[in-house]
Amino acid sequence: MQKVRLAVLGCGAVAQINHLPAISASELAEAAVVVDADAARAREVAARFGVPETATDYREVVGRVDGAVVALPNSLHAPVAVDLLRQGVAVLGEKPMALSLRECDEMIAAADASGAALAVGLDFRFFDSTRFVKDLLAEGLLGELRSFDLRQGVIPRWPFATDFLLRKETAGGGVLTDFGVHVLDLLLVWLGDWESVDYRDDAMGGLESDCELRLRMLSGLEGTAEVSRTRNLRNTCIFEGDRASLEVGIWHPDPPITLRFGRREIGLAGKARRPGAPELSYLDVFVRQIDDFATAIREGREPFIPGREGRRSQALIEACYAARKPLDVPWLEPAELAGWRAGA
Repeated sequence: MQKVRLAVLGCGAVAQINHLPAISASELAEAAVVVDADAARAREVAARFGVPETATDYREVVGRVDGAVVALPNSLHAPVAVDLLRQGVAVLGEKPMALSLRECDEMIAAADASGAALAVGLDFRFFDSTRFVKDLLAEGLLGELRSFDLRQGVIPRWPFATDFLLRKETAGGGVLTDFGVHVLDLLLVWLGDWESVDYRDDAMGGLESDCELRLRMLSGLEGTAEVSRTRNLRNTCIFEGDRASLEVGIWHPDPPITLRFGRREIGLAGKARRPGAPELSYLDVFVRQIDDFATAIREGREPFIPGREGRRSQALIEACYAARKPLDVPWLEPAELAGWRAGA
């Protein structure tokens, strides 16, 4: 069976570390062309991954491929995706889906009008642990849920190729938009839609590096989420029920999961893995994502994470920014000086 032909738009770190290796490992897709404004970089990356063609303008791929992976700066996700979708080219867009709900809606409308598939790169949904936790919560094993507490923080060690994530006009937001989109999406998958949010960050007119939110779900459940790119946090989500508690890792694709009943010291600990299956790696996760995208193109079906699902986390991000309050940052503002900013 002929493989689905894909273009990879952008030759930055996420394309080289995740998307191109995944396409190379896929049995359903192949990289037909890589696109980058830097022609020399496009040629170097194409040679390294055995891609036969390069281009410096994404519009050159129309008519040459079945779909495109949009791995460009955040501000380009929507305009490039909309243009390609209108011309019948399927799109797998990196997270965040776009910089605004308006842009998300434009992407969805373009996909609906042409019939081209629109997939959003919220790859944490492809973790086995994500499905396991969703099913476990739905079965009511913990009893009635009382609270959730999610903490995600890692000091950046990503090999950034440009500074687009540090500029508001190209990134759209700080840590909440960059990595927070993953954890917000997990909470929406696990707990359903939200009702209200109290949000605080340290943006101070720029881009936030630390943020906290108190989220109330439509079910009435309330909980806390914290996201940081200045501190290493525990990187887990803890659910407290009236019968048991559940803690799941949210940083690694094959995280530990611990279940405890009442106040018992001994619990159940393990990983959400099919019998005999090896440890799930990020390469495996991105191959799953590429294979799903390729199958959606081939079968004319909806991808696993369609545009309307990507829109859900963007709606919550926008609500957070609209409700923004200053975060208490004690290491910047000692208690004895706390009244100074208020004019005390």
